[in-house]
Amino acid sequence: MKIRTGNDIKEFNAALGKCTHPVWLMGPNDEFYNMKNEEEYIEGILRLTEDHDEQLGIFTVTYEDEMIMADFIVKMAA
Repeated sequence: MKIRTGNDIKEFNAALGKCTHPVWLMGPNDEFYNMKNEEEYIEGILRLTEDHDEQLGIFTVTYEDEMIMADFIVKMAA
């Protein structure tokens, strides 16, 4: 998944806003960003816009949040 446009960011933010628990963006070398934390969110978004985004994964705490983020990822893949 790669964030390419401002609309992609809006859709990502809308999905995050629906989540009730932390959503983690995780990558290699022990890098992780709590996307519900403002400072870490900024770093995570910057990371998502980079070219080597396929190294990142989104992880959630609850099944409900997982379904919200899965819907977003499916939209991004279309």
